[in-house]
Amino acid sequence: MKRSQNSQDAPRSKRQTFWERMWASTIVLYSFGATYVVWKTLGKYGVNPIGFFIVDLITSWFYGTSTARLAVSLFTKRGREIQKWGFYSALNFLIPQIYILTFARHVPRDTYLIFFAVVGVLAAFSIMGVVRQVRAFTSKE
Repeated sequence: MKRSQNSQDAPRSKRQTFWERMWASTIVLYSFGATYVVWKTLGKYGVNPIGFFIVDLITSWFYGTSTARLAVSLFTKRGREIQKWGFYSALNFLIPQIYILTFARHVPRDTYLIFFAVVGVLAAFSIMGVVRQVRAFTSKE
């Protein structure tokens, strides 16, 4: 696939593209588990699990792709790309969480505390995943 001449992103190798797609696919699969948890725990508070699944499924591919590109940008020390892919990663991570907060009604306080704790843990795992990608990429170079 040819890249646009106006694109400021560095071209990716076939190996990078393969691992980027594998990472994004793994995150898409995670959407099924997340939807099950939302259905079982937050469905009774007004969160539509099907709506959440659609939002999460769409954003998960972009989240996976952007975190993979963020990892490569961090490794290659491309400042503009780090900012760009970091922003897209954060945005696509937060959109499903914002969906939950928007549609949840009459949720007990403890549920919100658990929700924010889970989001915090997932954010930590995301950061560790990017670090792992950078280390894996650097060990193969």
